[in-house]
Amino acid sequence: MSVIGFFKRSQEMITENKTPTELCLECESIIEEEKKEYGRVSIMTMRMLREKFGNDRANRAMWRQQKKTIEKEEAEEPNELIKILSDLIKDKKQEL
Repeated sequence: MSVIGFFKRSQEMITENKTPTELCLECESIIEEEKKEYGRVSIMTMRMLREKFGNDRANRAMWRQQKKTIEKEEAEEPNELIKILSDLIKDKKQEL
């Protein structure tokens, strides 16, 4: 058996005993780790995920991860805005 054949067979064994939810979570965690380590998800990683989990599951996992990132940034923005405004108010009070 070639190395590629062995790799594909091991992937099938990994995914065959898991529920769809577990597979989605595993795919998302791989994407999250890659983003933390490199700041983005490489093309090779996405190819591997699409091979292992299927196109739909890998693409949805990527979409959910991007959505989480956007929501996190939006949640942080008001805190930064409040901090900037409070600093401006303090500066104005000191000038008076």
